[in-house]
Amino acid sequence: MKTKNPEISTSVFTAYILAGGKSSRMGTDKGLMMFEGEPMIKRIIDRLQQVVEKVVVISDNPFYKDFDVEVIGDVIRNIGPAGGIYSAMHHEPERSFFVVSCDMPFITPAAVRYVISEGSGSPIALPFFQNQWQPLFGLYSGSCMEKWGALINNGHTKLKEMVTHFNVKKLQVDDEPVFNDRLFTNLNDKRDLENALKFSYHES
Repeated sequence: MKTKNPEISTSVFTAYILAGGKSSRMGTDKGLMMFEGEPMIKRIIDRLQQVVEKVVVISDNPFYKDFDVEVIGDVIRNIGPAGGIYSAMHHEPERSFFVVSCDMPFITPAAVRYVISEGSGSPIALPFFQNQWQPLFGLYSGSCMEKWGALINNGHTKLKEMVTHFNVKKLQVDDEPVFNDRLFTNLNDKRDLENALKFSYHES
C-alpha cells in the first residue's frame, strides 16, 4: 500500500459540495433529503470539516446557508456537475480544491484525506476504482478554469469525457483499505435512497 505524502497538510484545502438544484427524480434538492435523521448535506459537511479548512456549497438555494457554510451560485446554470466544478474554479482560481457531490452519504474523512494527500500538485487527481474514474470525489485545480470553460462552451458537459482533456493523476484505489464501492454510491432517485438506508441500517 502506498503511503500518503507526509508533507501535505489537508487542513489548508477547501472542499466544494456540488448541490446544484432540485432533482426531478427526488422531487427536491438532494442535499436536503433526510438520511439517518439529518439532511444529507449536513452529514457530508460534518465529515469534510474533519479534514479541510473550509467547506463551500455550490447551489442557488440560499437555504444551505443555514448549515453555517459559504454558499455560492453556479456561474453557468443547468449543465450539471461540470458547471459546479467550473464555479469552484472561478472561486478558487489559483489553488487546488476538493470536490464531492451532495448525494454521496458514505464518504469518509480518511478517503478525502487520501485523495488530497496523494493528488496534491496535479491539475486534476481522481480515484480510479473498479475500472471507473470517480470525478465527483476528486481534487481539481483552478488552473484548469480556462480550458474547462472552453470545453463547456464547445458543448462538453460529461465529466468522464471532460477529464480526458487534462493530465489527470490516476489514484488506483482498489487495494486501499479506506475505499469501497459503497463510498462512491450516488443517490439519484428515491429507490437509491431507500436501498442506501437499508444498507446503512444493516451495517449499524
